Amino acid sequence: MKDSKLDPELLEKATEIFSELGLPVELAINVFLAKSVQAQGFPFPVALDVDSAVSKPGDNRISNAEITESIQYLVEERLSRSEVDNLTQLEYCRAAFGISFPVLKTSKTARPEDVRRTAKDAKGRNRYSTTKVVRRDGQAYLICTQWTDRHRPAFVRWQQTFGDS
Repeated sequence: MKDSKLDPELLEKATEIFSELGLPVELAINVFLAKSVQAQGFPFPVALDVDSAVSKPGDNRISNAEITESIQYLVEERLSRSEVDNLTQLEYCRAAFGISFPVLKTSKTARPEDVRRTAKDAKGRNRYSTTKVVRRDGQAYLICTQWTDRHRPAFVRWQQTFGDS
């Protein structure tokens, strides 16, 4: 990044973090820029919020069931086609949420046998909901269930970008 105005120390710290997630920092920057274009500004609130400035651990707690319901609603009702496609991409999901699986996985059909087969990873472990199937433009998607506490803040920020809070 020649003639860059980026803070070298900040860039180094961010590079280390994204490296641990298996992502090049350039991809993280591109995700931020894409989200900024989509939001027509910062892809997160920039104003000071007195209540959230003094929030405690456990505040704004969102359950996996609430995440699944929110994703289903957003995919079916609000997200652009390109954002739905982004949610099927592992690199995007790692950068946006720090999660190790695509948020959405395409299923051949919504038939139970296809859903059960699609929900499993390469080692045969269920990583996706078999009860919530999202349908969009004739395609069936399964929703990832592998959310942990470290993923929740990123999910909530992403969710707020699309006006669902």
